[in-house]
Amino acid sequence: MQEWPLIVFTLLIQLSVGSTLFTTFTLMYAADSLNKQEKWRVAVPAMLLAFVAGALGLVASTAHLGYPLNAFHALSHISSSWLSREIVFASFYLAILGLTTLIALVAKRVVTSLLLLASLLGLIDLFCMSAIYVHASVATWMHINTYVMFYGTALSLGAITALWRISRCPWLPWKQVRRISVICGGALIAVTLARLLEQPVYLEYLNGVSRDAVTFPYQPLVAFAQSGTLRLMAWVILTAGTIITACSLQTHRIRRLLLVTGGAAVLLAEIMLRFNFFSIH
Repeated sequence: MQEWPLIVFTLLIQLSVGSTLFTTFTLMYAADSLNKQEKWRVAVPAMLLAFVAGALGLVASTAHLGYPLNAFHALSHISSSWLSREIVFASFYLAILGLTTLIALVAKRVVTSLLLLASLLGLIDLFCMSAIYVHASVATWMHINTYVMFYGTALSLGAITALWRISRCPWLPWKQVRRISVICGGALIAVTLARLLEQPVYLEYLNGVSRDAVTFPYQPLVAFAQSGTLRLMAWVILTAGTIITACSLQTHRIRRLLLVTGGAAVLLAEIMLRFNFFSIH
């Protein structure tokens, strides 16, 4: 298995985008009830996490793609290459997120409009990232399942990081915390359910692909069949992690031990599923 840099890269970028997206949502949803200082205290740790994760993801990608050193050269191929588009939008995303974080640290205020722009760029980057694999002529990648997986991972990890962040803000009114946590927990449940329901469609597609389909030197269908046990374990762990996370929200406070346990299970499942995704030989 030689694709660990891609596993780390994709997961960290998706964690970064998910965290940015849910931080933006939290600030906009609670805009009327939080003052400037409270917004800053809620958002800055999450923004720092998102920026560090994104930066580390780009560093990890250099081990496989030589990226981002070739980012300027890639601009000339943006009209024809999904990889070039991904490089460009990842760079724009991280630049805007970094600028927003820097402003927050120096000026002690969060520019929500810039954070919203970073979120939109991050979502576009995830689309480009998914399209790279959908157009890669590998049978197990050439399906909408790739988009569902990448966006699903971003939303799942983003929801968990948002829940952890608000659980660390005891000064927030519980009524506000409850609303945000229910929405984040509901998003995690909905995304997990959507991914599970999409799997039969994906498996039906693979059953219709010729068993002789080989992308030299890879045999993705053979590798997919051989990793069935790992994949089943990952889905069970993901489902259990989602349920445990949801259970952490059932009292008059967020139960951090359950949240950490559920979040760790979800993260482990995402790593296992991503390992399975990149195992094509």
